[in-house]
Amino acid sequence: MSDTVKLKINGKDYEAPKGKLLIEVCLENDIHVPNFCYYPDLTPQAACRMCLVRIDKMHKLATSCTIEVGEGMNVTTESEELHDARKGMLDFILGNHPLDCPVCDKGGQCELQDMVFEHGTVYAHYNVKKNNTPEWRLSPFIAYDPQRCVRCYRCIRECTEVMDVNALGKIFRGTHEVIGPYGLGMDKEGMDKGYSLDCEQCGNCVEICPVGALLSVDSRFRSRPWDMKETVTTCTHCGDGCQMRLGTRGNNYVRVASKDMTGVNGEFLCVKGRYGCSFISNPERLTKPMIRRNGQLEEVSWEEALKFTAEKLKEISASSKDAVAVLGSPRLTNEANFTLRRFAEKGIGTRSFGQVADADWHQFFAHLTAPIATHQEVKKAKNILMIGGDATENHPLSGMVIRYAVRKHNARLMVVNSRRTKIARRQAKQFLHIRPNSEAAIVASLFESETELPRLAELAKVKVEQLQKLREQVFNSEELLIVVGPEVRGATLAALAQLAEVLNKQKERPIKYLPLATYNNTMGAIDMGLAPNGHSLMRAFGSQIQALYLAGSNPVEQYGTDWQIALKKLKFLAVADMFLTETAQMADVVFPVNSFAEQDGTFTNNTTQVQRVQRAIEGEGQVRPDWMVINALAREMRVDIGAKGSSVSIFRDIAAEIADYKGITYERIKKESAIKTTKILTKAREVVELCEDLRSECSRIDTSIDLNRTNVAQGEGLFRIGTMMRKSPVMHDAFVKDEEVQAATVNA
Repeated sequence: MSDTVKLKINGKDYEAPKGKLLIEVCLENDIHVPNFCYYPDLTPQAACRMCLVRIDKMHKLATSCTIEVGEGMNVTTESEELHDARKGMLDFILGNHPLDCPVCDKGGQCELQDMVFEHGTVYAHYNVKKNNTPEWRLSPFIAYDPQRCVRCYRCIRECTEVMDVNALGKIFRGTHEVIGPYGLGMDKEGMDKGYSLDCEQCGNCVEICPVGALLSVDSRFRSRPWDMKETVTTCTHCGDGCQMRLGTRGNNYVRVASKDMTGVNGEFLCVKGRYGCSFISNPERLTKPMIRRNGQLEEVSWEEALKFTAEKLKEISASSKDAVAVLGSPRLTNEANFTLRRFAEKGIGTRSFGQVADADWHQFFAHLTAPIATHQEVKKAKNILMIGGDATENHPLSGMVIRYAVRKHNARLMVVNSRRTKIARRQAKQFLHIRPNSEAAIVASLFESETELPRLAELAKVKVEQLQKLREQVFNSEELLIVVGPEVRGATLAALAQLAEVLNKQKERPIKYLPLATYNNTMGAIDMGLAPNGHSLMRAFGSQIQALYLAGSNPVEQYGTDWQIALKKLKFLAVADMFLTETAQMADVVFPVNSFAEQDGTFTNNTTQVQRVQRAIEGEGQVRPDWMVINALAREMRVDIGAKGSSVSIFRDIAAEIADYKGITYERIKKESAIKTTKILTKAREVVELCEDLRSECSRIDTSIDLNRTNVAQGEGLFRIGTMMRKSPVMHDAFVKDEEVQAATVNA
């Protein structure tokens, strides 16, 4: 039986996959069908009835969002009858809609406005008193105006199906129906608005709302859409690398919205991506260089700061070049980290360079035996083995695409984790809840003989039957996606990178990996030659290392007193950052640098895709890009590092010098949006050698540690506050303000 059907639409012949929704066939063939409630990948709703079409042999008009195409179907999408019917539906929707378009933030980008414009003057049949319902805040991030709602229920389905949060629902009935958090009820004074959304605060319900019913609190009343410039750039938070439209007015931040349906993330963004970028316009940003004098940091000119730093670095490196350390960051652009590495190697000649990071992904790529999957490829996965990581909390886009694979393709998800993550509890078909830091035992069970399973099961504190089932599922899979979390380290990580080749020696099959790298440019920093060795270098501060140039990191805030104590041992510390962070406050020199929104460059995400970072606004004061600061410092030191005068020139050097980036240019990225680097795969080592390494790792498992039976709380990672979050007003008000008030009260 054929998998396609032939049908006529408006008298023209078409062929389409059997079972596909009629509205999707129409839209894919550029046949306009108006709609509100239809949305790609959400279940059909047939709520708005704007997508009505006439189908031969059906006695009444049909909703094209719920009808599957069939053989011989004859469809009409445009006629006077359909126009009148849709106009009647608009009349119904507008019956209670307020005439507040001039003050609605959605004005100019409103699908209802467009629909009314398309259909002309409505009938205005419903001359009844409007059911006024005032706007209220559903959360610190989202405001809701019930009167503007068109009852399309996109928001509820997005929250339930895509996000797996179930925070929104239909409350009350008939003309009193509103969208709100479950539990919302009536009290003596009317609607009890004390309930707030218990959700991830991603704002994706706001993104797909066709009208101004759901709005982002941080951008309301700040700009009309036509007064705002939108720049497509890449998120600066986690390793997923979502594309976003950064809205600015003048030189100020207004909002972040998702790009469109074409980026790596479609229209998805998380709470940090959508609401955590306003730090770029924070008045606390550094604007001038500073030098420490008499114990205090004082603003000085760039010339003075560069000269002072150059003299100090030359003085200390004169006795030993390795006495000067240079540390980049997985937060910086590829262009900045590449220039930092050149400065360390060619300019100073030190071997003490790397980046401040807490995972060793370079081990993973050094032993990689299968390609990296893109997020689109993860969506189509049939078997997923996920060892470590919490994608929901720390890699929201990766979490979303894994959920998509389970929801849409019934993917078999096997999760191994020491934490009871949400994805393990709700999506996994098999969950091995292991002892903390015992991932080595599980990985070893995929290499060792079956006789070793009892020993390994005891180390990981799981049942032997669970390991046997895991082996059976992995070994017999026809295709496999291996998701690797950041807590998998050392020899265990290297062995896991070899697993694909070992499995393929048994039976050839498509296998891919998805590493859950922590930061926005963890992959890029490794590619640029910066090893994640910051912590090991830190232990030499005050002895072999006497000076440090630190860019884009705040280790004192992130890692605490160990770094604070170590930094105090240095003779000289130079910090390049956006804010006077806890680490910058200890520096002898502080350079003010651009945020991601004020410079051009590239990030490489956890699927090894290179994407553009584009300048949306000009930096205030005298801030400069990191690569420009390094070039100026090299000139002041009279050392040649092959400095280039623009980010595009630096990227040409990257493509020429680093094999994985060969052939990638800014022009190609502009056309293709995201380009995968070429990762060179290695051959598998002998299984005997891998088992020896894993036995050594297993010997370090502490069997006195019991299982962590606590469920991972919603927001544990998403709402974690770092330097950038603390400086973003809406995030600060939601997650930090109360803590500061409590601390002030205690101190008083």
